[in-house]
Amino acid sequence: MESPNFRFNSIIQEMNCCFGINDIFDIYYDQNNELYLISPSDNFTIKIIRIKDKQLIKTLEGHTGKITLIRHFYNNITKKNYLISSGKKSEVKIWDLSDNYNLLFTLKINYSENTCIYSCILFFSENKGNYLITSSNENNNEDYTKIYDFNNQQFIANFEYTNQIEIFYLLLWENSSKNYLIESSLGRILIHNLETKELFHILTPNNKSIQNSMCLIKNPEINNVDLLCATTIHGNLDFWELGTFTLKFSIKYKSSYFYDVINWYDKFIIVAEKFNSSIIIIDLFQRKVINVLKNKNNSCVITLKKIIHPLFGQSILSSDLDKNIILWTH
Repeated sequence: MESPNFRFNSIIQEMNCCFGINDIFDIYYDQNNELYLISPSDNFTIKIIRIKDKQLIKTLEGHTGKITLIRHFYNNITKKNYLISSGKKSEVKIWDLSDNYNLLFTLKINYSENTCIYSCILFFSENKGNYLITSSNENNNEDYTKIYDFNNQQFIANFEYTNQIEIFYLLLWENSSKNYLIESSLGRILIHNLETKELFHILTPNNKSIQNSMCLIKNPEINNVDLLCATTIHGNLDFWELGTFTLKFSIKYKSSYFYDVINWYDKFIIVAEKFNSSIIIIDLFQRKVINVLKNKNNSCVITLKKIIHPLFGQSILSSDLDKNIILWTH
């Protein structure tokens, strides 16, 4: 596969707000393969924008404070698109994007007052239940990673060993028909059994720095072995082999501060980098940086999204601290 060679295309939108870190905007495809941008605004609303013509399609209302989290999930069972939105009032809203952007429910999470919900995921299964999982970036005794029943919005359990720990990002991993929740935090990565809620394993990076974001890849050297790629604030990309839970290798780029990371076909890793206001492309076989995209306005890049679409080809969207969402085409 050829190296991804992106170039600046256009600014899709100015977000008007930028309160979160990893999940401050998202994209989704409808049943006709039309591509949309989901973005928060300063007036506590959410904008649905058709990317091809930058047309505002829908404004979602209901939040009464700053929106810090936007995350889209597709249910392979029901073939529906769902949106999670949250803010600093410890509540989560679930929207059905496939049903006229209907608000399904608002759930008040049992966190301490004004706690920011930092990451949130949906898990759908035909025989293991449907779950909503939330985490907090506070370190209070009450602020565990929590799991709720998606269908009736009832609290199920706290995840063991997550109180007094700032959780920055949640990721699901399936291995041997078992499902695990991976949580990035300050100085360690926690892995929980999703069914028992028990702590399964702890990964401890050498520099014990904040693990901002994560993605899963297949080991380019060993087929069908999962690697976990985690970004750190010290400019390291750590690659952990899941199963043996060993650190296989690390890649460092200057004195960087990495935010978001995405997998590009298990061949390349694309990383949002803070201090140099750039997007870093890393070849996993060579284990080195092969390209650096400089943000046009020299603003810190925060979030990345992968696009595969007939109109835009293989592209990425990025957001920055100047509240721009930028399209980079391949």
